[in-house]
Amino acid sequence: MRTEPRPHTAAGTYAGPRELLEVDLTTRTWRRGVLGDEVFADALGGVGLAVRLIDERVHGPIDPLGAENPIVFAAGPFASTPVPAANKHALATISPLTGLLNEGLSSSHFSAVLRRCGLAALVITGVAEEWTTLAIDGDQIRFEDASPLVGLSARETAKSLRAAYGDRSLRVCAIGAAGERGVRFASVENDGRQAGRGGTGAVFGAKRLKAVALRGKGEVSIADPRATAALSATLRERALGPKTAKYRVLGTGANLRVLQRMGQLPTRNFTAAQFEGAENVTPERARESNGTYLELRAGCAGCPVQCEHLYVRKQRDRRAAAASEYESVWAFGPNCGVDDLDAVLDAIARCDELGLDTISTGSAIAFAMECAQHDLVPRDAFGAELRFGNAAVLLPAIDAIAERRAGLGDLLADGVRAAAQRIGRGAERFAMHCKGLELPGYEPRALPTYALGLATCTRGACHNRAATYDRDLRDPSAERDDAARALDAIAAEDRAIAWDSLVLCKFVRDCFDDFETEAAALWSAVSGLPLDADGLRAAAQRTWERKRAINARLGWSLDDDTLPERLFAEPVAGGPHAGRRVDPEYLRALRAEYESLRASSAAFV
Repeated sequence: MRTEPRPHTAAGTYAGPRELLEVDLTTRTWRRGVLGDEVFADALGGVGLAVRLIDERVHGPIDPLGAENPIVFAAGPFASTPVPAANKHALATISPLTGLLNEGLSSSHFSAVLRRCGLAALVITGVAEEWTTLAIDGDQIRFEDASPLVGLSARETAKSLRAAYGDRSLRVCAIGAAGERGVRFASVENDGRQAGRGGTGAVFGAKRLKAVALRGKGEVSIADPRATAALSATLRERALGPKTAKYRVLGTGANLRVLQRMGQLPTRNFTAAQFEGAENVTPERARESNGTYLELRAGCAGCPVQCEHLYVRKQRDRRAAAASEYESVWAFGPNCGVDDLDAVLDAIARCDELGLDTISTGSAIAFAMECAQHDLVPRDAFGAELRFGNAAVLLPAIDAIAERRAGLGDLLADGVRAAAQRIGRGAERFAMHCKGLELPGYEPRALPTYALGLATCTRGACHNRAATYDRDLRDPSAERDDAARALDAIAAEDRAIAWDSLVLCKFVRDCFDDFETEAAALWSAVSGLPLDADGLRAAAQRTWERKRAINARLGWSLDDDTLPERLFAEPVAGGPHAGRRVDPEYLRALRAEYESLRASSAAFV
């Protein structure tokens, strides 16, 4: 098992912003540095750069809620350029939910302005004495009193700061009440976009960092503007074609019907794989409701796809609209057995208001519903009956979690792994997580390569970092040997790292004829540093190695690369995959093949 990344050197001169700003909230000091060409050649940007910066700062076990835990913002190297679907940044820290490395993504104007401030990355450590807004105004750094903002949502915080600055173009990344109270799956938000998973919002809260506010007007240089414009125009044209039609027309909510039909829609905390009420919470049903719902569309800055579809009943305020994103709808709909679209949308909107990850929140409620079913927790803990299918309990449960209300709310605020350990009496078998991160909405018992990807993912149960479900869904009947499945998992992980380091939106993944070759050409045109397909794969491998090394220093071991016991012990109930389960011996064999291939460079280049 390789534990340290191989070195890489640079050739050429990096054209983009290269400043590293390091801020200590305890001492209210900062220092500026310049990242050399070799850093960008080695790590590219985004997740690759964020992971490298964490790797240089975390040398052993640390308290994720302590002063020493860094928060790293790393700009996507295509942000604030003509490249479409690329105004993105990475946000990395040590997760208070898993105790391991957590790297998320967010997007839109904040990402672009980060680079217009001249920054390639921002690292924040320490703990502020009082609630603080870190304001980066061009070359000026200020620590501003955020006590009047405490209790506000991220959007209200941004609105208040823009009013205070008298500048509607001010870009703000902030937390809500859940982050302030240390909910271990609290999110952070900018421009209506959430870096949701893993509890970065709780790290903000522990540092008494309410918000980061940016104002930057600088120019972002491009090495070869003509080549960048030509390559960007091609990608933009493809992104407006049939390859992204699903996202433009319905958004990710279109997956509900597909996964229901395929028998791969986790239902009632993974006790079934089809939901009898699935149709009622689809975006198609909202559209077919005889004008009951108003549909709004939104998207990230500079993205032609505009994939976000929001719905609200026409008689209600537009500000109550919620995005019909697949994972969020699944978490409060099928996973909780709820088929009331209004209740599901209201739950999503409440999570956004309070700053909660929708996947972990819905999973925590589903876990509690099953615990109540087995008399392990009170059925009236939230004032409404805690049972599958009861839409009335969603909002009270969400509020109790965000407030860390004494009892079950406080218990669930630490995630299902910790809650199950504290409840005991067999509650662990209902806790659907990997390494502490709650599972997303795909059925691993029907997707063997995905099951391996979930188990080995350095972040925990993350479908974006281990997008191996894609191969299984495209070819569900294919018989592949252990080596082929392991290679599929490795390729999916490394490609995700490449996407997340560049940083490009994965919704345009089918818009490339040859992703590695075309993306490398884009990088070279924008950055001025040479890169080819093999070099892009090698950069992704180096980042994966750093992720694994960081986790090893934090206490991870190979024994942690496993799945919830339910997936081994309980077969799928009903549907086309009835009777299927994950064979633990088969998973061990796949993991052994995976580790063998990971130790060999033949798997990568």
